[in-house]
Amino acid sequence: MILPRGVAQPKELIKQINALGPLPAGVVNHRFTIENDWSGDPAIFFWITLSDEAARQTVLSQTCRRVTDFITQRLDPIGQWGLIPYFNFRSQSEQAALKEEVFG
Repeated sequence: MILPRGVAQPKELIKQINALGPLPAGVVNHRFTIENDWSGDPAIFFWITLSDEAARQTVLSQTCRRVTDFITQRLDPIGQWGLIPYFNFRSQSEQAALKEEVFG
């Protein structure tokens, strides 16, 4: 079995992600994991926290598209790393409420 480059060379992938530069306006935090998706295919999951302003309903779609395009165009997860990208977005308020539930 041939491993995708993103699985076989995780340190190189981390370097490339760190070299992306600053993410588009409105992104306050991001993280990722490399795992298999629900069908067993190798994937990279991005969890992105947006400012409350960038997550407003009137601009959320544009914000998410800008962030996903930025990452997929610069990183090319499928072509260069053999990983299917998945993106999850949350606002700062949502993230804070979840932390309160866990630690409250």
